[in-house]
Amino acid sequence: MVSIMNKFILETVTEELFERVLKIYNTNQEYFQISMNGKPSMESVIEDKNGIPPGSNVENKNYKLIKLNGVDIGVIDYIVNYPNEDTIYIGLFMIDGNFHRNGYGREFIEEFITNIKNQGFNKIRLGVLKENIKAFEFWTRIGFKVMKEVTSTIHPERNWKIKVMERRI
Repeated sequence: MVSIMNKFILETVTEELFERVLKIYNTNQEYFQISMNGKPSMESVIEDKNGIPPGSNVENKNYKLIKLNGVDIGVIDYIVNYPNEDTIYIGLFMIDGNFHRNGYGREFIEEFITNIKNQGFNKIRLGVLKENIKAFEFWTRIGFKVMKEVTSTIHPERNWKIKVMERRI
């Protein structure tokens, strides 16, 4: 399924698109070094595609390629109505490393916010790995605030320390 926003197009990731997602993951080695102590793999893509937080359901899950002018420039994984009915939870947002520092991340998020606000959502929540300074700075620059710090329960073996951030829209 394809969703057309204004400038960007979101394409639902199916098994046929896994290689394209992995290509984007491979341009973000620093993130995977922080999050997994290693390189992304097809298993990483499948895990991200299928993972849902406790208390949510698969119907609310959206795992999409972000396209601009026909080119894959990123991936977004988000859950609607989580953890509250008026909230969107972003589980993963990643711009292809070849497009970093071009303003696409900020531009996409602002367009995404406009789109979901028009659908009646009031808040976006996400988690940033404590060690991921670049991501923390990005989200802070675009108006997200730290609500709390937690240890992730999704992958307890990874012992992730997470800064839970929110932005009202």
